[in-house]
Amino acid sequence: MMRLKRRYTALAAKFLGKRAKFLQAITALREKGKWDAYKRLNDVLQEADALKLEIAQGIALSAPADKKVLKGKLKKFKNCYTMLNQETKPQWQQWVEAIGVALVLCVILRNFLFSLYHVPTGSAEKTILVGDRIWGNKTAYFFDTIKRNDMVIFDDPRQGYDETNYLTYLWQRYVGFPIPLLGLRAGPINVVKRVIAVPGDVIEGRVEDGKTVIYRNNEKLDESYLNPYPLIYLKKDKGFIKQGWLGPITVPGFLAKEKAEVSYTYDPSVPYEEQPYYCMDESEIIKHPQTGMPILREPRVPDYARSGRCIDEFGPIRLPENKYWVMGDSRKNSDDSRGWGFLDKKFVHGRASFVIYSVDSEEALWLFDVVKHPIDFWTKHVRWSRFFKPLK
Repeated sequence: MMRLKRRYTALAAKFLGKRAKFLQAITALREKGKWDAYKRLNDVLQEADALKLEIAQGIALSAPADKKVLKGKLKKFKNCYTMLNQETKPQWQQWVEAIGVALVLCVILRNFLFSLYHVPTGSAEKTILVGDRIWGNKTAYFFDTIKRNDMVIFDDPRQGYDETNYLTYLWQRYVGFPIPLLGLRAGPINVVKRVIAVPGDVIEGRVEDGKTVIYRNNEKLDESYLNPYPLIYLKKDKGFIKQGWLGPITVPGFLAKEKAEVSYTYDPSVPYEEQPYYCMDESEIIKHPQTGMPILREPRVPDYARSGRCIDEFGPIRLPENKYWVMGDSRKNSDDSRGWGFLDKKFVHGRASFVIYSVDSEEALWLFDVVKHPIDFWTKHVRWSRFFKPLK
C-alpha cells in the first residue's frame, strides 16, 4: 500500500500543478466554439477530479481488499492526466514534439535496424547499378560474422570521423548530414563492396596471361560475379539551370546544369539504344579524338597507377583480426582494398540485402528525369526488373 500511496502522491502533485492550465485550455475551446473537443476534455477533467478524490479516500481507509481496485483507479487517473497533458498543449508544441519523436525514431532505425542507400557509382556493376536503391540490413552482423562474398555497406575508411570532439563524432556517425552554421560536419560517405577475404585469410593479386586473378589461401578464385563487360565513357546532361542565369546568385549544385562524364557497363553486342543496363544515345558517347571510336576499358586487364605500379598485383598478405579485404565487382571502376588496404570491422554498417527499386538517372533527384523524359522515364529509365532483386 505504501508503494501505491507514493505513486498516487507523485501523480496527484503533477495533476494539481497543471489543473489550472488544463481548465484554461478547455475553457478556450468552448470560447472558440469547438464544442466536441470541449465536452470530451471537460469530461476527462471531471473524471480525473473524481478519481483523485476516490483514490485519496481509499488510501486513507487502508483497506487491503481494495488494493486491486485502487490500482485500477490509479491507472485510469494516470490515463486521464496523460490525455489532458497532451491535448491541451499548444498546436505548435504538439508539432515540434511529433517531429522530434519522428527524427529520433528515424535515427534509431537508420543506425541500428535498416537503411536505404542510393548507389552513385558503378564500382559494383553489374551486381549493383548506378541508381539502385539498396536495402541495408543493419542487424545482419549482430549475431553473425562477416563472411566471404558478402556485399557489405561501410563508411569510407579514408574519411573517418572527427574524434577530437565527442559531440561532433556522434553527429557524424549517427546523423550524418552537415549543418555548417553549427560547425557540424557530414559523416563519411557509405560504400558497398564484396568481401573477398576475412581475418586469417592470405590474399594475393596476380597477373596471369595478361589477365588479373585473385588467390585466397593459395587457391585461385573463380569470380563468376565479376563484371564481364567493358566500361564505356559518356557525357550525361545533369541539372536545369546554367551558372550565371540567376545573376550573382550561386546555383545550388543539384540544380546546376552540366555535362557529367561517367563510365558505364557496355555490352558491345547490343546497339546503344538497346543496352541492358543503362540508357545510352550515340550523341553521349565520348570517342577517341584520332580513331573516332568509343573509349572502352576492358575487364580483367591490369591497371597501372601513375607511379607505374600495377594495383592488381599485391601480396601475399595475411589479414589481421577484425580486418577484411573488399573489392568491387567492376574492378576497372572500383576504388577498394587494392588502393587503401584493409577494411576495419568498426566501419561496417551491415549487409546489402536487396534492391528496393532502381532508376537509371545521374540526377540528384530522379524526379528531374521525370520532367525531362515524362514518357521514356517510365518505359526506359525505371528498371522494373530490378525491383526487390536480391544481392548475391
